[in-house]
Order: sequence, then C-alpha cells, then structure tokens
Amino acid sequence: MKTIKLLLLALVPLIFQACVASKNLSNNDVVKTALTKCPGSEMNISMIPSRGPLPDAMAITAIKVGNDGGFSKEFATFIKSDPKNVSVYCPNPDKLEALISHTLSLYQNNELKGISICLIGIENSKELTTEAARTGARLTLVP
Repeated sequence: MKTIKLLLLALVPLIFQACVASKNLSNNDVVKTALTKCPGSEMNISMIPSRGPLPDAMAITAIKVGNDGGFSKEFATFIKSDPKNVSVYCPNPDKLEALISHTLSLYQNNELKGISICLIGIENSKELTTEAARTGARLTLVP
C-alpha cells in the first residue's frame, strides 16, 4: 500500500506537467512572434525543445540542481554579441521558466543592464520578474 502511495505521489505531478504544456509553435511562428511581440527588431532566438512530460520533468529537476544542458553558456554567448536582445521559446513553459530562472541566478545584481530577454510561451512569472529586476535585465513575457 505504501508503494502505491509513493508511486501516485510521483506520477501525479507528471500528469499535471503534461496538462500545462502550451501549444507547439512552428519555427516560423516563433520568429514571427519574436519579431512582432518582443522588443527590438534584431535579436538572438533560442528554441528549446520539449521532449514530452516525463523527459521534461526530469530535465527540470536537472536544471534545478545546476545541469542546464549548456543553455547558460549559449545565453552568455548571446549577451556578449550584438544585438543585446534575446528571445527564448519552449513549448513547455515550466521547462522554460526553470532554464531562465537558473540562468539569471548565475548573474550578479545589475550585471545584465542593457539586456532584453523575451520569453515566448510564458504568460506570467513573479519569480522570473523578480530575478530579471535583480539582474537589471528587461524581461518581456509573451503568452
């Protein structure tokens, strides 16, 4: 009986994780959305794939302990070059939020002044808004 309860506790979040995933935009739709709804006409665009509920849940867990699969290095490369505008899209908003939260946590206060980050697929996030304000980055959320 105890095993069943533990199994249910592990599976319920995965089921809800699948329900949260947003619509999957095509590459053209991502570019069009970035150009029309994100600040700046020139930007670097990063598209993070979603591998499904279980792999994404495992990836989110890995990101939270510091293994972001190289995204923070890609982000650092983007902000060292011009333009200083970065747009990021992932069909799974929880995975996108975990990646950006982890990445922003790597920067000091006001270290990202002049950097614009546009997240496509997230409607609102108090945590990301707070972290962006701390780092000095300008954050735009596009649902």
